[in-house]
Amino acid sequence: MTKIRWIIYGISLCALCAYIVVTQYRAKPLVYVMDKPTVETEAFGGEFTLTNADGKPFSLHQLRGKFIVLYFGYTFCPDVCPLGLSNISKALASLARDRDQFVPIFITVDPARDTVDLLKLYATNFDPAFVMLTGTDKAINAVKDKYHVYAKSVAHGNAYLVDHSTYVYLLDRDGKFIKHIPHDMVPREMKRVFIDLLTKRAKAGTHSR
Repeated sequence: MTKIRWIIYGISLCALCAYIVVTQYRAKPLVYVMDKPTVETEAFGGEFTLTNADGKPFSLHQLRGKFIVLYFGYTFCPDVCPLGLSNISKALASLARDRDQFVPIFITVDPARDTVDLLKLYATNFDPAFVMLTGTDKAINAVKDKYHVYAKSVAHGNAYLVDHSTYVYLLDRDGKFIKHIPHDMVPREMKRVFIDLLTKRAKAGTHSR
């Protein structure tokens, strides 16, 4: 009898685990950003035009010739975004003479609250070269779709938070996706990734513009 109970218990536990996995997957898909081998065979990334912190149109093609460090987040983010942007800022600052080869971009996933004025204020906390972008819901959603970014509003008291993808995207000098790295990668490791991009592109003869 005891053996049967343990079997039933095991089956119930497996069923519960399966239920949790399925419901979590539906609520928040586990894979929104794919590794480069997959990306090469699918539409991923691309040109966009949004509004910068000065209220002017800004297009990705304006940064041709520079490597792009792209991050999606929002100014009301309590911890993830500040950490990611801080890591990017510190890594870039440590590049010394190669610093001007990279341009960091922040695209809000919460355009309803992230006005140009708020973005301008938020930018003062990070690298001064950060291009802060917002736009209409339609425009932001189009960019999110291009870069397979997940973002979903979640009620929090009388307001809301936004559950979102946290990857840092790296784009080459032509604005094409290279790879993504975790937002919580420590600055010294992130710096190595940046230097590696410069070294590989220099060897390939793509550093001259």
